[in-house]
Amino acid sequence: MEPFVRLDGIAAPMFRDNIDTDAIIPVSRMKALDADYGAGLFANLRYRADGSDDAEFVLNQPAYKHARILIAGDNFGCGSSREQAVWALLRFGIRCVIAGSFGDIFYGNCF
Repeated sequence: MEPFVRLDGIAAPMFRDNIDTDAIIPVSRMKALDADYGAGLFANLRYRADGSDDAEFVLNQPAYKHARILIAGDNFGCGSSREQAVWALLRFGIRCVIAGSFGDIFYGNCF
């Protein structure tokens, strides 16, 4: 992510611990060369099996559809090395993640 001094925007609460890189961007959403990483962000949580939006998921709720800040629990971005997890957040429009802690590899991929 590119550094910034100030960010104004909506903050979406996603108070879950251990959100891994597969939850952030499932491998099924990375197969195409022109993959739309923003649409793939949290795909297994944002969409139902039929592809429709899950209205209960925070980023599908009207108040948070244009969130620029994500507030998460501990160990955000844990799991396998997947730089596309950072790309998916950026392409969706998330510029800042505030969490109790971050997975080491995910954290490194942010810079």
